Amino acid sequence: MAIDTTVVIPGLEGVPIAASSISLVDGDGGRLYYRGYSIEELTLGTSFEEVIALLYDGELPNAARTAEIVAEIEAGRALTPAQIQIARDLATVTHPMFALQAAVAALAPKVNNFDQGDFEAATHRGIALTAKVGHLVGVIAQAAAGRPYDGPRPGETMAHMTLRMLTGTEPTELHERVMNALLVLQADHSAANASTFTTRVVTSTKAEPEAVVSAAIGALSGPAHGGANEASLRMFMEIKDPARAEEVVTGMIDRKDRIPGVGHRVYKVKDPRSTVIQRLADEVLVRDADKAFYSIALTIERIVKERFGTRGLWPNVDLFSGCVFGALDIPIDFFTPCFAAARTAGWSVNIVEQLQSGNRLFRPDQLWVGPEPRAFVPIEAR
Repeated sequence: MAIDTTVVIPGLEGVPIAASSISLVDGDGGRLYYRGYSIEELTLGTSFEEVIALLYDGELPNAARTAEIVAEIEAGRALTPAQIQIARDLATVTHPMFALQAAVAALAPKVNNFDQGDFEAATHRGIALTAKVGHLVGVIAQAAAGRPYDGPRPGETMAHMTLRMLTGTEPTELHERVMNALLVLQADHSAANASTFTTRVVTSTKAEPEAVVSAAIGALSGPAHGGANEASLRMFMEIKDPARAEEVVTGMIDRKDRIPGVGHRVYKVKDPRSTVIQRLADEVLVRDADKAFYSIALTIERIVKERFGTRGLWPNVDLFSGCVFGALDIPIDFFTPCFAAARTAGWSVNIVEQLQSGNRLFRPDQLWVGPEPRAFVPIEAR
């Protein structure tokens, strides 16, 4: 691809930043694939642990490999008492995403000499980091709610552990299954989204994996990336009555207000993750309030489709995901941390792929639009 170096390309749109075989986003066809497998099929019953193996290995794991990865995840999620205390302290002073970002950075070793050539070590470290981030999300949730620490239990899946620690209650089989599907759904989304591109950039500096994931969490915290699911549900809470949805949303459109959960840089048709989320919603939404929020989301989808569908502007996964997170009793401030817990799997695999690519330091150019060189003027002459 020839790049015109005489113009700035805002947001690097259309500029390939890596060659990857991890996940494929088909924006025109409305499809998402992990290692060639569609997200619709993977979320029908594949465990998050199996998907972690798939992302690393490139193939769906057999029973033996699944047992191996489950054991590695269970061993890897252990945190030291100091790491737990740091996370609990952070939970009391800042937003959960910022607490998570700092707590993940604190997982890094005291040395800063990560071996860029040991791909096997990077793989094992990434698997452990994925497990630890899920654990940390639970630690922060417990502290934010004023609950004592109650950590992972032997034999507990990532979905069960994360949901139990987040809510303080024992998940039902349905809720665990839905949580597992959410983790699978959000595990990766190509190398070019903001947080995964951040992963690639920071990896190229030869940073420690914990520093890489901490930086990616910072990118995900922005409402233009991972935080839109929170904003969508807060909007539904303000609308309250589904009967008001059309009036409110039409007004927002007429005023050209941004509607959270609408639009995507890549998808020009319906986001396939929305299809999965709506399938999960049909299973898990039972309370009247949750159904009301979902009804509002469906109204927004209809209006946006009618007004902008022919222009390639559609609702994205964030319009609906908040409804499902809320139905699982996950606190609203923890929607995006849950996203981070899932996406750490993809970030960690992208670290390995970036290392295997030769890991050339990202160093794009700029177009200078400032003044020509000029003489310095001493302060007394200014």
